[in-house]
Amino acid sequence: MRSYLLLLLPAAVIAGSVVGPITDDFKSWLNSNNYVADDFQREDHGTQGSYGGKSSANPKSTKTPVIFIHGNSDSALSSSMTATGWDNTITYFLSKGYTTADLYATSWGDTNALNAETRTHNCKDVLRLRRFVEAVLKYTGQKKVSLITHSMGVTLGRKLIKGGPINAVDGNCDVGASMQKSVDVFLGLSGGNYGLCTCEASGSLAPTCRHDNGLWAGDSCGLNYYDCGLSPLPWPCSGPTYSKFLTDLNQDPGREAAYVFSAWSQADDLILFGDMVWGRPTSLIPSSTGYKIYSTYGHMATKELTANDQYDMVVNKKVPNTTDHPTQKIG
Repeated sequence: MRSYLLLLLPAAVIAGSVVGPITDDFKSWLNSNNYVADDFQREDHGTQGSYGGKSSANPKSTKTPVIFIHGNSDSALSSSMTATGWDNTITYFLSKGYTTADLYATSWGDTNALNAETRTHNCKDVLRLRRFVEAVLKYTGQKKVSLITHSMGVTLGRKLIKGGPINAVDGNCDVGASMQKSVDVFLGLSGGNYGLCTCEASGSLAPTCRHDNGLWAGDSCGLNYYDCGLSPLPWPCSGPTYSKFLTDLNQDPGREAAYVFSAWSQADDLILFGDMVWGRPTSLIPSSTGYKIYSTYGHMATKELTANDQYDMVVNKKVPNTTDHPTQKIG
């Protein structure tokens, strides 16, 4: 079992210039609208647990708000060498005329890498993040928002939009109806949409690799056993049995947004294997409008060093140096 690799959270460039948390105006609105228990401010992270909101200097959201969802053991803003947050992307968007009234983030989970293997796509995190998206929509008064997500934040973000049930050992719930009509652009960076090969043969030892709501990619496909990262595969593979949570996400025909983009790196040092899982890129969201492939970036660098590309995909709705969509079946 190689699931210990899930603990690797390589450091990238840390901007360190963005300071939160959410503004007093947003906090006051949340407190007055029954969101106190959600703790979107995340005071346990000091100033780095959240971001966004109106202020006297920025009294109104004038653009489609952008919501950022980080990955496993990360945080809304940079708080350590491994929890690098969304500082670089927020700084770039601010340089393009966005304000705190247009950009939003809250932390989920904690930043302790030793806890990375314990996290799943559970009801608590999905429902809380969905309420955050709903709160931003109501607070800003905008008809739509866009989401930029990274790593495990991709699959959490997809679920909060698609809605529907979660049935797992750590809880059962109904997330609600689809929010797709309220989302303009969904961007997924280095997400494990088809699971991680490091979860092969993991059993129940690593909760994040669970077969119900984890990142289990399946242990076999056709005559291929425990070699999900090989490319090409030795034997034909028509599709593995993998995480029920991920299977339900990928088989749901509904789109996450009007525009859906994916991006990943063939040198990802957490996903490994050139991003391939049973012959297909795990970071490619099935409904993608387009996608971007990097050749040298590590896992965290696909978030930290791509702010300009993120902006192009979310604002201009185009992928720089677009790669054509693969012809093989992805579902």
